[in-house]
Amino acid sequence: MTTRDKAAGGSSEPTRRAITRALASVAALAVLAVASTAHAEGDGAYGRLDGDLDLRAGAGASFADGGPALCARGAAVYLSTAGVYAHYTDALGAEGAPVARSIAGGVFIQPLFLARYASDLERSAPWLDLFIDSVALGVGSFWEAPPGAGLAAEPGLELSLSLDVPLLGDATGPFLGLRGALRFRGPELSGDDGPRDAQRALLSVTLGWHHVLRAHLVDAGDRAPAQGAAQRGVVAARTR
Repeated sequence: MTTRDKAAGGSSEPTRRAITRALASVAALAVLAVASTAHAEGDGAYGRLDGDLDLRAGAGASFADGGPALCARGAAVYLSTAGVYAHYTDALGAEGAPVARSIAGGVFIQPLFLARYASDLERSAPWLDLFIDSVALGVGSFWEAPPGAGLAAEPGLELSLSLDVPLLGDATGPFLGLRGALRFRGPELSGDDGPRDAQRALLSVTLGWHHVLRAHLVDAGDRAPAQGAAQRGVVAARTR
């Protein structure tokens, strides 16, 4: 072998090793993904029963009369069934926007998960079951600020319907959120005959993260006595 051939072989060897390592990494990720999907398909809960509290956060865009706006939302959900939410929009000073920013908060329910799980209906693909069970109905209050002014003192009523599309087929992971809301301002609810703006419907699209964790919300009262008894036992054992 000539010196040139040796140099060529030596220069290609690191490349082959890098390609091999990359292929091995891809194969490992594929195995983990398949294993995770197989586990999720086996229990029908897809990680939703790994904890009792699901924390969610996301950001994206909202669309209404007057143009799009930046939006962010967060929620805390108990057993993927009921929870509280907060929703924020900001037009970022866009001209022509009837609402500069808004804040909303309330409660919502996701009635399908436990009903379908108890009836052994969680038999589709993980992403499809999670998508169906994500249907949420919400009710809350909202406050809006017109351009150049502060938030209204009188809150309005918000009714919402939301859906979340899982991107990894598991309860913990990234989700694409779709949310539609109907908003009724305070003066309208009180029968005020003054001028009414057209911005009543709001559609939000967000990319967010859901994380299921163990918060022990149900047995929090029982855990404190148990921990106290355990500590007293340790103290007694040390004094013997």
